[in-house]
Amino acid sequence: MSNPIRILHIGLGPLGQMLGPYLTEKDHLQVVGAVDADPEKSGRDLGAAYNLDRPLNVVVEGSLDAGMMNDADVAVVTTVSDIRALYPTLEQAMEGGLNVVSTCEELAYPWDAEPELARRVDDLAKANRVSILGTGVNPGFLMDFLPVATTAVCRNVDSILIERIQDASRRRLPFRQKIGAGLSVDAFQKRVRNRQIRHVGLTQSMQMIASRLGWSLDRTEDIVEPVIARTEVRGKDWSIQAGRATGVNQTGRGFADNREVLTLVFRAAVGESQPRDRIRVFGTPEVDLTVAGGINGDVATCSIVTNAIPVIHRAPPGLRTMVDIAPISAS
Repeated sequence: MSNPIRILHIGLGPLGQMLGPYLTEKDHLQVVGAVDADPEKSGRDLGAAYNLDRPLNVVVEGSLDAGMMNDADVAVVTTVSDIRALYPTLEQAMEGGLNVVSTCEELAYPWDAEPELARRVDDLAKANRVSILGTGVNPGFLMDFLPVATTAVCRNVDSILIERIQDASRRRLPFRQKIGAGLSVDAFQKRVRNRQIRHVGLTQSMQMIASRLGWSLDRTEDIVEPVIARTEVRGKDWSIQAGRATGVNQTGRGFADNREVLTLVFRAAVGESQPRDRIRVFGTPEVDLTVAGGINGDVATCSIVTNAIPVIHRAPPGLRTMVDIAPISAS
């Protein structure tokens, strides 16, 4: 591209900071503005906020303004998982004429869970001639787009089983805490009830797949349970006693004509012996696709968001999904 796509990055938390090097290493992208509500980040050079060893000569601002939006083509938003919480930022960006790529999980496919809000976003995007996309590794790729693409070789599809199994032993302490590793069963269940332990996006992934395959789901289920240690599990500087949670097992089920046609298993726990990403399509022919060891979620999410920017910059106006835009590839 002769002129780089100008990026306004909104949200410089842990994910936003990880994303920074991906955005700044591409010649066809240029980060021209950044916004974060954290007063400790506001006023800093973006290079420091990204933990880079060089300045970027872009000052992090505390809020959006019209001048910043006039200078940019695409807003990359790495803030919240909830589409209702995201909407004020989306609205401001769309009215400022910005296309948007966001890691908001509920934005990946909001048409069934939030139909009125999805229509509002779609209408406003079309009115301002911009495109909006929610994406990431999951939802956005491994448990929805990739299974849909896998069915291309099938004459017919009866049902699909999708598994994302991760060994959290080597992940950082905050991740192990996020999945409830080390908690008693009672404490784990309390956090589930308070929605503090929950992978957001299984329902959106099921609805995205169903919409593309032409299935009408009667209902969906999203069940969160602890993975329980049968014996003591030990790491370098931690241990989990038998009977306590080693992580989370979340199962999404989608039913059509009272038959289970979609089963999505998301499990993240310390000590998983066979981490993997697996797609099993039951149909003609049957397809069994496994990525041994699984895909690194941090690298994959940052890559997908970065590689989606040129695609969404050229996409037709409106609220888009990963199954209705041009294929994303490394660039």
